[in-house]
Amino acid sequence: MTSLVAVAGSTSGFTQSLSNRASASNAAGSAVTSDASATKSTSGNPSAATVVSLSRGAIAFLLGNAAPQKDFSAVTRDARAKLDANYADLASKGTPFDYRTMSSYDPPFEGLDRRSLYAIASNSGRLFSEDEQLYAQGIMIRQQGAAIDAADPLGTNHPAHFRASIEFLNGVSAEEKTSVDWAVQQAAGLYGYEESSKPEGEPPPQVDGASPLVKMILSAMRALKNQAPHAIATGGRVKDLKDMPLFKGGVPA
Repeated sequence: MTSLVAVAGSTSGFTQSLSNRASASNAAGSAVTSDASATKSTSGNPSAATVVSLSRGAIAFLLGNAAPQKDFSAVTRDARAKLDANYADLASKGTPFDYRTMSSYDPPFEGLDRRSLYAIASNSGRLFSEDEQLYAQGIMIRQQGAAIDAADPLGTNHPAHFRASIEFLNGVSAEEKTSVDWAVQQAAGLYGYEESSKPEGEPPPQVDGASPLVKMILSAMRALKNQAPHAIATGGRVKDLKDMPLFKGGVPA
């Protein structure tokens, strides 16, 4: 899976295209496809693209914000129980799930919201296998990709692309916002927005909480803006800043 930080824009060696991180799938599941709205352009151009936007209900469902928040330890236990119940249900139907031979990794994760997926992806409580962590991460990337695709369906509106990514990640859980990967992705989104051909006079997107870590990573990216992408990012979920080539030699001045 490709990290968003490896591909953030279009005007330097580092800025190529954010969409690789999110292109693992064109949709994030039925919550998006059944609760999205489409509006035709009013420009009078019959070939103008249809612009799709996610409704508040769809985003709330994806992020797990539609109901009062539970304690994260309870979310973790419930996620483990839900996975086990889904595995058992598949086995009872004569289709036991095997990560080595699967055609789709979605079935065991059905019914899990973003916060539950983060519990799995981060191995909260050390209750989840490496396969479960990996595929939960993949679904989370697809959710982010659905929000980006809704804002930039043709992949040509880079400012809208980066803004959508930032705003989607602003809406995730407090637990996810403490992760290094969240800070890295938000810094990459801000950097990509800066480097894209943004509309004149448009205010830049704001990262929720103005995380000091986001600011530090963004400053480091700016300092090495002419470096090749592989000199800055690793190409996967970032768990530790020291794993990024960007910080191998410390924080760039």
